[in-house]
Amino acid sequence: MAPSTLTGMSEPSEFTRFPNVTFVEGETSDSVIYSPGGPADTHLREVFTAHGLEGSGYDWQSAVHAALLERASLLERFSFDCEAGMFCAYGTDREALGEVATTLESLIERPVQLVEALAVAAEHDLFD
Repeated sequence: MAPSTLTGMSEPSEFTRFPNVTFVEGETSDSVIYSPGGPADTHLREVFTAHGLEGSGYDWQSAVHAALLERASLLERFSFDCEAGMFCAYGTDREALGEVATTLESLIERPVQLVEALAVAAEHDLFD
């Protein structure tokens, strides 16, 4: 989890539109959390397998990072703290976290975008 003390799980209204991402408000920073491997991304297993990946939190981090690569100023406004079973982006900039959530939801909903993001991640050696 992001390096902060959690204060609540209530989502600000701008985050309620994301069906697969959870917003966590912390004392010193906020987080966007996604748990891969569930029903939301079952249809994407073949995409990850084709790239030699499992679809872990680290793999989602690589995909989101790649999808945002051309937006370097946005990437500077939050940090990743993923684990095998969890995608996590955190920071104090809720607008940036909203962009992360939007990107993640788009990758889940549009397999072609995920394929493109994973290709960019491989090209730029973004995999952990």
